[in-house]
Amino acid sequence: MSQESAKAFCVRMMSDDSFRDRIGSAATAQAITDIVKGEKYDFNQSELRKVVGELLGKKIDPEQLTAMVCEVYESEIKSKGGSGSAEAVAGWLASLE
Repeated sequence: MSQESAKAFCVRMMSDDSFRDRIGSAATAQAITDIVKGEKYDFNQSELRKVVGELLGKKIDPEQLTAMVCEVYESEIKSKGGSGSAEAVAGWLASLE
């Protein structure tokens, strides 16, 4: 696991619409895990929080990370008529610990 992997994941999420759509359309936390692992990303929640915190310029706790990510996904899923679920994303984030 590594912070570098978490950073690469975040950069890809911000720049690759297709990848972000795959994550956003996943129906379960396990489906997200399969996508992330299949793309060879390997990080834990702490590493992801640190990277996201650095991008935001502030320290964030697990609940803040989940709330932020789920809010973005709810908005994106609704705007694109996707079938994914923010609950799946929240479950995936929780499983990273």
